[in-house]
Amino acid sequence: MPERAPARDLGRLLLGHAARFRDRELQDVATRALRAPGGEHAWVVSVVNASLRARQALDHSLRLEPRRALSRLRFPWSAGARPAAAPRTLSLLCPTRERVGNVIRFLDSVARTAAAPGRVEVLFYVDADDPDLARYRALFDRARWRFGRLGRCALHVGDPVGVPHAWNRLAEAATGDVLMMANDDQLYIDYGWDAALDARITDLSALHPDGVLCLYFDDGQYPEGGCDFPAVTRPWYDTLGYFTPTIFQQWEVEKWVFDIADRLHRLYPVPGVLVEHRHYQDYKAPFDATYQRHRMTREKSFADHALFLRTERQREEETEKLRAVIARAAPAPPPAPTLHDPAAFWFTGLLRESHAELLDELEGAPEPVEGAVLFADGAWTATAYASFPLATGLIDSIPEATLDDGVAELVVVPPGGTLRRAGGTPGETPGGPLRVLFGLRVPDGARLDVGGAPVPWGAKECVIHDAGAPATLRNDSGEPLAVLAFGTPHATPGA
Repeated sequence: MPERAPARDLGRLLLGHAARFRDRELQDVATRALRAPGGEHAWVVSVVNASLRARQALDHSLRLEPRRALSRLRFPWSAGARPAAAPRTLSLLCPTRERVGNVIRFLDSVARTAAAPGRVEVLFYVDADDPDLARYRALFDRARWRFGRLGRCALHVGDPVGVPHAWNRLAEAATGDVLMMANDDQLYIDYGWDAALDARITDLSALHPDGVLCLYFDDGQYPEGGCDFPAVTRPWYDTLGYFTPTIFQQWEVEKWVFDIADRLHRLYPVPGVLVEHRHYQDYKAPFDATYQRHRMTREKSFADHALFLRTERQREEETEKLRAVIARAAPAPPPAPTLHDPAAFWFTGLLRESHAELLDELEGAPEPVEGAVLFADGAWTATAYASFPLATGLIDSIPEATLDDGVAELVVVPPGGTLRRAGGTPGETPGGPLRVLFGLRVPDGARLDVGGAPVPWGAKECVIHDAGAPATLRNDSGEPLAVLAFGTPHATPGA
């Protein structure tokens, strides 16, 4: 009878090699086997771990290593297709315990796959009571010789503070532009992951010049595209003053960071990069003492989740801190172009009264009108009186429109067309000339933008704006848009 429970646990754990048998209770079975008093389950753990190591070796040979080699071959072409990106310094922050072998494999993977390993620093935190501390020290004494391609490898030894606190201790010592959460059960697989991260940040910085970003790689654990192991930019870290929250025992730490990023709409994947998370829950790594120490029990993970739900207000407060930085960094909007009241100009009433005659002349033309210049360089054009005598006579009766440097024209924008008129910076010449736009035919779907801002407008209406402001006529309707346009001095008092 005493052997039935261990044997049952062994069978249950071996079934976990099939994903459909990895339910929530499996973690409790593993915890019970690891913590059994007197080592009565030790043989169970040994047998399961032997099967996990064999699976791990097979997966590395058949899946991970071929992918790494293929990414190395593809890199010159993929790098050439990316926009030029300024190289950034990167800080990988990795707590570790009793896993010297894992650390070696992790560092090897980082050094082998970084396109520019010299700008990568990898920082490790080890508890002062770690049984393998001497081996860690010996490894890092040789780190420059063994991992010299990396810019920096550093070991930080301190009190047992737990993983979230350890990440923060390492963040305080980090010097990188990007702070990246790491773990000693990760392997960097795709070559050029650092170049891909640079390119992604460069693209996003064009949209977000404040530089507040949270990114993540594919960790091979969430096939639906879930987030894991956040990487945050220096402005993010400097604003909040910490890398990870320390109120949780273990589980919801990353979710806290990702939740804030999602609230900001600043959460972005780095596509095409695999950083394999060899997690025991996915049967990618053996069950060891570190998991026993940190993963604890399902009940405690539920407690962390309940605490996460209760702290939504705190996450929103942290989000507001980042929003304030984003708002301060946002470029000031350009000064709005000055629009002038048409009622202040005597000729706008004359234009409205003449609308029907002007429209009849336009529509009665023997051929479709594509627009015409009526007055320019101090003289009337050949087209003016020959083709548009009514419009020409009306403009001729407005002395302000025919000054020596004035231009008067009939503007026609066909269906689906756009006409842009460049200008200087709005408001840069106060008291300068104005531009008058009188709507002859303004169909639904036509739009006028002045200085980049939409302006309400319609047929028989005048828009008068600073000539220094760029203007765009856009016609998304099915019929032509027609406008009578001319210049006038800045201040023409109404009659």
